[in-house]
Amino acid sequence: MDKITTFELPKWIEKQSENASLVLAGSATPALSIQDLIQLSSDKQTTANNLSVESMKLTLGPGNGSENLRQQIAGLYDEKITAEHILATNGASGANSLLFQSLLGPDDHVIAMYPSYTPLLAIPKAKVGENISYWSLDMNNQGQGDLQQLKDMIKPTTKMIVLNNPNNPLGTILSLEMQHAIVALVREHGLILVVDEIFRPLFHDSTNPPSFVELSDEDDKIIVTSSVSKSWGLSGTRVGWLATKNVKVLSQCLNMCLYMIMAIGTIDDAIAAEALSDRCWPQILTKHLDMASKNLAILESFVDKHESVSWIKPSSGATAFVRFSSNGVPVDDVEFCLKLKEQKGVLLAPGSLCFGLPAAQDFRGFVRMHITGPPEKMQVGLDAIGEFLD
Repeated sequence: MDKITTFELPKWIEKQSENASLVLAGSATPALSIQDLIQLSSDKQTTANNLSVESMKLTLGPGNGSENLRQQIAGLYDEKITAEHILATNGASGANSLLFQSLLGPDDHVIAMYPSYTPLLAIPKAKVGENISYWSLDMNNQGQGDLQQLKDMIKPTTKMIVLNNPNNPLGTILSLEMQHAIVALVREHGLILVVDEIFRPLFHDSTNPPSFVELSDEDDKIIVTSSVSKSWGLSGTRVGWLATKNVKVLSQCLNMCLYMIMAIGTIDDAIAAEALSDRCWPQILTKHLDMASKNLAILESFVDKHESVSWIKPSSGATAFVRFSSNGVPVDDVEFCLKLKEQKGVLLAPGSLCFGLPAAQDFRGFVRMHITGPPEKMQVGLDAIGEFLD
């Protein structure tokens, strides 16, 4: 494996949060407690019993996750996805790493969606070196990609396409037509398709597109990943998963999982399973979608008020990618974020640093904002940013 690039986003947030009074740079929904899960549950006594950890053994579960956990995860998809299609992992990051370690070699060529969550670009690149191409989303076309461009990138050595859908940082989703076209493309060329769908439950309009795994057949090498962190408020419960109908791919990843993490702990397994049960998940999702809806309305009003501010309004996910300009020219987003924090205490994530390729200078003027936190914090933060702009 080649030397991996610096993961700028968490370093930025950790370092700059120290002196910030309001952090809007993240992407996870507010953390839930055990008591929160019980209060949100439609059957509080059952949830309380299932989350009573005092007598729970502090050991490892099965390598692929408990049957109960995998059943609850499968229930998030259509009826064709069962527990047998699920491999529980140490977060979505663990699932993605397992896939790249298991399925990529140094001579393979990878095509990755761009922009995207950095590990979805950096880890494949560390595996294949310069044998990586970037399928750029069009910032002038609602964050959609060009299908012909994707087709033209395929080489004889192409092994894998990596997508982030819903997209982080844009908050956009691929159209249903594009989903079907990509599935047909990977079938035609026998490619692996990896789709990080960690923000998939968070849709902000009537659109509710299928998961890519729901569009797949048993012979397809189509794998989706997710976790209980971003959408479900359980980042500290290190449980993620990959879902695929391909038995061979699942077996390869389980073998690598046993090498890398062995299994997830029983307490994390139990908490995640209960949170994803029908008793809890509808109320959790409703809570987070309500916050997102209110925050988007607040942010849209802010964008409309300031001519120097523009965006692609998110249709999904927990983030918005907002561009600030001065006299029609995008600002230096890193400098903008540093000065904003210094003068107003509000922390945002600069787009060029945290989501652009090294030395590319892409996404200048863009910042990532968190849209699934408490709306009152969003209002306070945007009021402060408005004062900063004035």
